[in-house]
Amino acid sequence: MCIHSCNTRIHITDDGVVNKVEGNPTSPSNNGRLCPKGNAAILRHYDPARFRTPLRRTNPDKGPGVDPKWEAIGWDEALDIVGRELKRTMDEDRRKLLPAINNFQKLFLWAWPAALGNANYFSSVGNFCGGGYHPMNGFVHSSFAAANDVNYCNYWINNGGGDGFSSHLHTAAQANHVAKARVERNMRVVVVEPRLSIGAAKANEWVPIRPATDRQFALGLCHVLVNEKLYDAKFLTKDTNAPYLVGADGYFVRNADGKIYVWDAVDARAKLWDDPGVKEFALEGSYDVDGKACQPAFQKFKDILRECTPEQMEAVTTVPAATTRRIAREFAKAAQIGSFIEIEGRLLPLRPAAYNYYRGAQGHKYSAMANQAFKLVNFLVGAIDTPGGHVGATLDDQMQEIRGGVGQIVPGENGMMKTAPHQLHPEVPFSYPPNETHLMGYFPIGVDPGHLTQHTLANPEKFGLDYQPDTMLLCHSNPLWNISGSREKWYEMMRAMRFIVAIDILPNESNEWADIILPAHDLMESWNMTMIEPPHHEGMCLRQPATPPLYDTKSEEEIFYEISERLGVLETWNHILNFVNGFHQKPELLLEPGRKYTDREIAERKGLLWNGKDLDWYVEHGHAVTPRRPEKWYRPWDGMRLHFYIEDILSARDTLRAKMEAADVPIRHEWEWGDYQPLPTPVLDPVHQEPSGFDLYAITFKDIQINFGESIGNPWINDIVFKDPVHTAVLLNAATARGKGLDDGDVVRIESPYGSIVARVALSEGVHPDAVCVSNALSRVATQNTGVRHGGGNFNELLPANLKHTDACSGQPETVAKVRLTKLAAMPREVAAGNSAFRQGRGH
Repeated sequence: MCIHSCNTRIHITDDGVVNKVEGNPTSPSNNGRLCPKGNAAILRHYDPARFRTPLRRTNPDKGPGVDPKWEAIGWDEALDIVGRELKRTMDEDRRKLLPAINNFQKLFLWAWPAALGNANYFSSVGNFCGGGYHPMNGFVHSSFAAANDVNYCNYWINNGGGDGFSSHLHTAAQANHVAKARVERNMRVVVVEPRLSIGAAKANEWVPIRPATDRQFALGLCHVLVNEKLYDAKFLTKDTNAPYLVGADGYFVRNADGKIYVWDAVDARAKLWDDPGVKEFALEGSYDVDGKACQPAFQKFKDILRECTPEQMEAVTTVPAATTRRIAREFAKAAQIGSFIEIEGRLLPLRPAAYNYYRGAQGHKYSAMANQAFKLVNFLVGAIDTPGGHVGATLDDQMQEIRGGVGQIVPGENGMMKTAPHQLHPEVPFSYPPNETHLMGYFPIGVDPGHLTQHTLANPEKFGLDYQPDTMLLCHSNPLWNISGSREKWYEMMRAMRFIVAIDILPNESNEWADIILPAHDLMESWNMTMIEPPHHEGMCLRQPATPPLYDTKSEEEIFYEISERLGVLETWNHILNFVNGFHQKPELLLEPGRKYTDREIAERKGLLWNGKDLDWYVEHGHAVTPRRPEKWYRPWDGMRLHFYIEDILSARDTLRAKMEAADVPIRHEWEWGDYQPLPTPVLDPVHQEPSGFDLYAITFKDIQINFGESIGNPWINDIVFKDPVHTAVLLNAATARGKGLDDGDVVRIESPYGSIVARVALSEGVHPDAVCVSNALSRVATQNTGVRHGGGNFNELLPANLKHTDACSGQPETVAKVRLTKLAAMPREVAAGNSAFRQGRGH
């Protein structure tokens, strides 16, 4: 139900019935707190819609709402069918398999297609929310995610993300810690977003902003910080590459040995970056080195900011220039530039002000630039990985620990920390014809753009595809729900599949197309050991069975082992598991090549790898969670320079371009090479350039009970969602509605250039005048699960699945749609009928 790992306690009656789920008070991570999903896990366990045994489809017709006419079969027969069909695919062309494995709780499963030599990825998980976010955290922090340091922060900006209130990292835990910081330290919270969200409603200040203009707002802040000299010059010169000289080609200026030059402002000449004789690193100015015109990287950014005055940005964002200037000055003052704090005998810069953000702010075409703009606000005040600042958070603590306690942080060239943009898997090699339907080999520093599969399969000749996918494996994944693009085109693609197998717990939009269902244990019936994206803590969390399996289900580990054995890749799968779980670091933990292992055995190895404690210890204690060690949390890169200016982005661009030229890739001339920038610019995202008739911006949002998981359909979740008018209608500013002749409760068609949905309108003063806000609760169209309420269509129908609206640098798809509203006489019958999400709609 969630990608994170809050610690829980499950209460069980004497006859084995689960009757309560609560937070584990011994865990410092969530301090006994749980979000609604955690409490409602009991109803997922006992959900009458659960798959209870392997199922075989008997109806050859497929489509949304078409009854598969499932037939119960035994495990051996089901696995033999899956093995036979996948073996046929392997023998014909391994690229024909489209896998969608999205279980964050067991990240190692994502690597299973590699055992088949397949790198396709049919999903938007990790990409829709954080396509540019994750690589940028890898560039700046060598981490997967980032969070403001709640331990010391006194000025907290949230932009397009609900950290500490309603979404993102360990929500219940973070909300608890943020609330304490506000009560105990009077921490100020400023929320910047188009909707008066839960976080905005609780903030000291809500700053409404036009959708898809957050980068411009951040650049406006940077303009004030730079031009009013409210920045930490010492941090920039000592701990970043801001003083490194950049030539006209965008690359650093180097000597014959590859060493980078800086400019000594006292001696007025160029010196090498590590010359002990440098008296003062110049951050500004224009110079000539060996006949090459150059400037410090900081000056390059300052030049960009000339076009980013708060007044200029106001025309884009609608945020008043005076507001931008005030927030920038407040932020700089709160950062206490020049202050220090001693923590466990280590003197550290104290920067108790930080700019945090997530999907709403960065989920746009120019995502890499957006993410960097937000990071640079923190850079300018020296608040990167400092107490009170903006700090990197690992994806999987296990992998951080086995690399020596400091994640992937290793020295790079010329004194800089080595960048680590690949946080989910190694770089996928370039190929032409492309081996991946989503063109991952063309995104050397990106996150899998699964939505592009629609684009390439609709235009195979254009992209040079020399194979046609015909097989699909789904594991706890619902790509028809989570991917951008036309539903009808996705349905056409699904109908073209020769064979689909789904490993899952409940019916959804995607697995109702399956030929075989392999039912998995739920969270109360299985073993696991993990810690996913902990913002302030570390250590392993144990999942252990609370009850025996209620039905004829299996663990995902057993299912993949059985399939692997039938495909003849068991030895390869164990080799991959040893690597992705880190077992290769301790030979005694290595999985033997020809053996199949249980979920319990793998969980025990992960616990041993973390702290040497066996499973009995974890069963007794439940977890090994502690506050993150300061040496891992604060400036773990000490002695290296951070990437203020990201030359690696240019290097990736030029390497890719050379490969495309050498392979004579037909689309190379239309590839968006301008998306690769070493510093962000204020260029407008293409969504602002849609035809003029589309005059509003549609955004989608989630609250805590429906974020990061598929929870709609759970009776307790439905009870709190569909009694809230925020989730039973689309939100529209009252003045905007009056201007369009719309009233509260009216039915409208919301149409973009790419698709449309239908909804009831609720008027609100808590919405930017240019925005239409669509709850994710209204995006479901599942038909086999009777507990799932249907909205007026999937929000992603409004979004294009094409290259124009995809960041060529990061793979991030645009998540805002330009739309127009048309009033309808009544709710269409197909929307209003049956289990409709609109049936209990009320005004806002």
